[in-house]
Amino acid sequence: MFKDINIKSSFYTALIVFIVYIVAYIFYNNNLIRENIEDVAFDVVSKFSLKTSPIKTNSPKVMVFAIDDLYMREHKLYNEENRSNFGYLFPRDHIANFIENLDELTMEMESKNLPKALFIDYDMSFTTMPYGKELSKEDKKLLEVLKSERDYIIFLPKTNSYNFIENSKDMEIQKAIQNKKIVFVSVSFLKGSDGLVRRYQGFKKYMDKNASQEYESIWIALWQILRGEELDLNSSKEIFLKDDIVGNRIMMKSYNSFLQEDGCSVQESFWKNLTKYSLNCSLFDIVEEDYAGSILMLGGTYTQNNDNFDVNNILSTDSFTGIDIHANTLMTLLHLDSSMQRVPLWISSILVFITLFLLALFVSWLFVLVKIESKEQELFVLFLVSSIILISVSIYLLGEQHLWFNWFIPWSVLGLVEFFMLIKTWIHKKYYKTEK
Repeated sequence: MFKDINIKSSFYTALIVFIVYIVAYIFYNNNLIRENIEDVAFDVVSKFSLKTSPIKTNSPKVMVFAIDDLYMREHKLYNEENRSNFGYLFPRDHIANFIENLDELTMEMESKNLPKALFIDYDMSFTTMPYGKELSKEDKKLLEVLKSERDYIIFLPKTNSYNFIENSKDMEIQKAIQNKKIVFVSVSFLKGSDGLVRRYQGFKKYMDKNASQEYESIWIALWQILRGEELDLNSSKEIFLKDDIVGNRIMMKSYNSFLQEDGCSVQESFWKNLTKYSLNCSLFDIVEEDYAGSILMLGGTYTQNNDNFDVNNILSTDSFTGIDIHANTLMTLLHLDSSMQRVPLWISSILVFITLFLLALFVSWLFVLVKIESKEQELFVLFLVSSIILISVSIYLLGEQHLWFNWFIPWSVLGLVEFFMLIKTWIHKKYYKTEK
């Protein structure tokens, strides 16, 4: 029986895949490979992982407070046509009110239960008055609230060379910035040529008065403080990259439960440490211990909000709001404990060779055992089984070992090899039939 197994064919099939895998691994930064191999492989794994495989990170809770439709209706921010009744900029007195409520809550907390930071995902480049220079009543209220002393850090997005808070002439505001109680951070995602958001940008420079200043991304900054480290751009650059193809990927997970009661909605994510609350919920109703060392995020998720991004288009399009992508990016960094790393070349290439070689031998032996003499069916079974195993290995390594393995390279090369083998078999049957 064993002499009928095609060992030579199995070996050469695995060898060809092995060689091509090494080449693609080395040149992964090439745009052709990135768009047609790396991104496709990651999209498929992301689709499988989006609503499965709950992950608990070794970190405090991350809480998203969403300005959602419930909040908009409750606070009469929608008109009769269910459209926002304010302009482009969200009313900043609502943001100030949230900070005041949080400050009031933290004043009554035990020190061990204090949150670490609050990130406000709203553009503060300009004031809400026409031309964006004069302060409105709402702007003034926000500035007054920001002056207060507090035990947590407030992070604000840097999206423009000018920022009315960062460039404020108020000495108390400048003192808070100097003491890093108010910190400005980059919030840029990287879009592919297909318009999908798969990666974050680690750092970004902005020009201000003919001088450039580089800003750390919000996710890296939060990662640093959760590790008990000082906010330091240079030290983070030793670990994170600005825009690496693999290193800066975002692992997206959706919410797996939804509870709404008394105008308050709560959603638990497949990231076990991530919870999203409607801003309609009272901060005082949340268990105090949940705040211990936590990260709070505030952003818009209401229907008319324009801060939405597509993150996956395999079978169907998955879209997330900006604040949800921020939360998922932070959870990715906490899960990986750094940027995303690939399985080392020597390990992954040997894994590919041995897996495909043994699979080819097994399928060949199986067909000999059941006495099926169909090369087409044998190749189809090999292709199907290898697909399941390679994708499963990739999902497992990313979820459990925190390493990226590109399953698509060996899978697609195997498909090409089998295609040419089928052509060869067809030509042999058609033109070189042996006489019986």
